[in-house]
Amino acid sequence: MSQGSAQQTHLSFSISRTALRDRIMIPKYYDPELAEAADIANHEYDLRVLSGLLLPGVAGSHLGSWIRREHYGTGSIPFVRTSDLGGWRLRPDYKKGVSSDVYDSVAKRQDVRRGDILMVAHGTYLVGNVAVVTESDLPLVLQDHVFRLRLAPSPPEFEDAPVDTWLVLATLSTQFVRRQIRARQFSADIIDKVGERHLEVRVPIPRDVAVRKSVSNAVREIVEGQTKARAAIRHLLTSDLRMTRERAESRHGFSVTRSNVAERILIPKYYDPALAGAMKVAEEETQTPWVSIGHLVKDGILTATTGVEVGKMAYGTGEIPFIRTTDIAELELKSDPRQGISEEIYQRYAGKASLAEGDVIIIRDGTYLVGSSALVSANDLPALICGGIYRLRLINRQALSPTALLGLLNLPVVRWQMRARQFTRDVIDTLGHRLFEVRIPHPTSQFAVDLGANLLVEMQFKQKLRSSIVNTVRSIEPKVPPRSRNRPGWSMRG
Repeated sequence: MSQGSAQQTHLSFSISRTALRDRIMIPKYYDPELAEAADIANHEYDLRVLSGLLLPGVAGSHLGSWIRREHYGTGSIPFVRTSDLGGWRLRPDYKKGVSSDVYDSVAKRQDVRRGDILMVAHGTYLVGNVAVVTESDLPLVLQDHVFRLRLAPSPPEFEDAPVDTWLVLATLSTQFVRRQIRARQFSADIIDKVGERHLEVRVPIPRDVAVRKSVSNAVREIVEGQTKARAAIRHLLTSDLRMTRERAESRHGFSVTRSNVAERILIPKYYDPALAGAMKVAEEETQTPWVSIGHLVKDGILTATTGVEVGKMAYGTGEIPFIRTTDIAELELKSDPRQGISEEIYQRYAGKASLAEGDVIIIRDGTYLVGSSALVSANDLPALICGGIYRLRLINRQALSPTALLGLLNLPVVRWQMRARQFTRDVIDTLGHRLFEVRIPHPTSQFAVDLGANLLVEMQFKQKLRSSIVNTVRSIEPKVPPRSRNRPGWSMRG
């Protein structure tokens, strides 16, 4: 391979044979724009190879463990998978839980501690996502698609402002690093992975002492704020927001009269007497009648519509988020949705599936995610939703506020109703139109009003934290030329 005279970009470039490494023939691995970006960043940043910041060997970087599927749901210890990392944290509404016996069998080998950084190793769009482990996250079990990274003591030259977990967490979230990870990502069978190539990534450590201190303090405050917000919301809703697929609590036997069988539905959990008892208790505790979502639609308080499917060929055609079920976590939309679509495609479907500030979206199709919901903020726009999501749009916000609706949908007994109505259609679970049967406390009740007001405070705080993450990453982002096309390798929205 000879060096050409034309301008070298990631779209077209040449390299010498001697520049090939380990028989790697993937063009993006040698992207000349990454080398140009590193040369420019080197003026303000000390570019350290990630392996040089970690403890040596498996002490510094170690993959999680493969767990047999029959262990899923055997306990309440989180089994952290790739989709559980987002916004620098592990989501509290994790899908899979394992028993203490499973944890004990891998705990010593995994050795996950407070302050470790987790990074997605295998997947597609999630590869490179990072999160920090806090005390509230432990104990946990890591999936074999996730790296556990542990920093070595800060290098002596950074003694005046050490390179700590908080600083590295921010640097690993920069486009500068994410572009390098994308370049090192490769396909193995049916999955993408980065292998051990993540250790080659050059991490931009600011030479400016004040910047290092500022970023470290900002990240620590964000993570501490996230923990406080989670605790407050858990207290408000008396729920950790988890969606499970347990059978009816009364599964050992109960009877239903023929006249009570609805629309030929023969799924036992649909008639779970334990749920009926819980509903009665909830009505007494809230001191208000409960009404169905269908009743609210009929009364003109809200509308309920589903999204659209734009087709996989539309993915990656632009930067407008196409929101899918995995983009919903902790009552919010993720800051870095997986798929982007073009303005043309957005305009084609905007009338049916676009979002507006104050919309509440709820997952209709999936498995463990069915019933999870989120409040749409101004920073999430513009965006389209996929067909597996309901969009609840309030027509009368004096009768019901968006945050009150969000809170009511996430009360434990309301989520229980959704699980009871969830059924399998073809190869996927769905809530279908049974969402309209789900009952919530009357929106004009004092209970609903108070819940909405209190939740609004926490959601505004969470939104502030999301913006702080974006601003903090931008403050440490090396000022290098963008890619030579209008499709960046990665982006984070406010």
